[in-house]
Amino acid sequence: MIPVPAPADLAPALDRLRRLVLCETPSYAPEALAAGLALMRAELAADGLAVAPETADLAAAGAVRATYDRGGTLDGPPILILGHLDTVHPVGELAANPWRIDGDRAFGPGILDMKGGIVLALGALRRAEPHLARPVEVLITTDEEIGSPRSRGLIEARAKAAACILVPEPARDNGGLVVGRHAILRFALAATGRPAHAGRDPARGDSAIHRLARAVVALEGRSVPGASLSVGVIGGGLWVNCVPERAAAEMLCVAADDARRDEILRIVAGEADDRLAIELASERPLWRTGPGDRALYGAAQAIAAELGIAVSPEVSGGGSDGNFTGALGRPTLDGLGPCGAGLHAHDEHLDLASLGPRIALMANLLVRVGHLPTGD
Repeated sequence: MIPVPAPADLAPALDRLRRLVLCETPSYAPEALAAGLALMRAELAADGLAVAPETADLAAAGAVRATYDRGGTLDGPPILILGHLDTVHPVGELAANPWRIDGDRAFGPGILDMKGGIVLALGALRRAEPHLARPVEVLITTDEEIGSPRSRGLIEARAKAAACILVPEPARDNGGLVVGRHAILRFALAATGRPAHAGRDPARGDSAIHRLARAVVALEGRSVPGASLSVGVIGGGLWVNCVPERAAAEMLCVAADDARRDEILRIVAGEADDRLAIELASERPLWRTGPGDRALYGAAQAIAAELGIAVSPEVSGGGSDGNFTGALGRPTLDGLGPCGAGLHAHDEHLDLASLGPRIALMANLLVRVGHLPTGD
């Protein structure tokens, strides 16, 4: 059994966490993401992983891939560690939530979702290396927070070639591990109106903003447990003295099962008309817990019990790239990252007390999974 590292042994991990947090990587900032990927390649190489060349596929996906196979002595389908470097925080968020350690918490934009998970996974891999029974592949992407439009194909291809997939997204609030996720649907809404002078002839106009606003209220008002509809981005108009001709919004919907997904599609279709177009922009499929997922959780649960860590199997309403791998039927265990709070907020932080125990949990899981029949 690989033991829980002592607090003093976590200094290298905290140094790495600081480097990653100080390199701001919002999903919509190409130059910042390029800098983040360059840093990630350096971090992986420093740990002795073989970093894949920057091929056209990786460039198109906005990803970095690396493998550890103990100098070619490990073979068979690898264990895939899947993570993302992008965050929802804009460049400059460090001014509002600077990197700092305050008591038993570490703060900074993206520290929990999911730079802390990347650091945890690499710390686990380093401790597991002498004991591994199969190769480990690490795939880090940069578009997860916007639905993984560039990287989904690569994620699914690598998952199909892997024995199993481990995803160090943040732990659930109770420290639980994720064995399934709801479907996540993203819609683009576009309203049209008729322009007119807003001061002189407002009655001649027909406001696109007004049409869109009514739709937002109507759609969000149809949310029920297991089927939520939420508009998070909105905009419209160009001049304050003109009745707006165009308005647009983006809506995120979460469906707990196929029936609720169908209901969301019916609600959306019922709201659309000749002045409001609604398009399904992307979707993370429903991940139903399968036997391979249960086997991975069972191994993790046994390790956690030996380490004195409390875990539980959870189905999450939030999406991750684990949706793609789990929906393919590939054995997947998610939520292996650290504990913390403030996801996507100005006080996002990681609970330092969880870092060592969960490094040990994942390190032992990497070793034990090598001996499981997980999809070879």
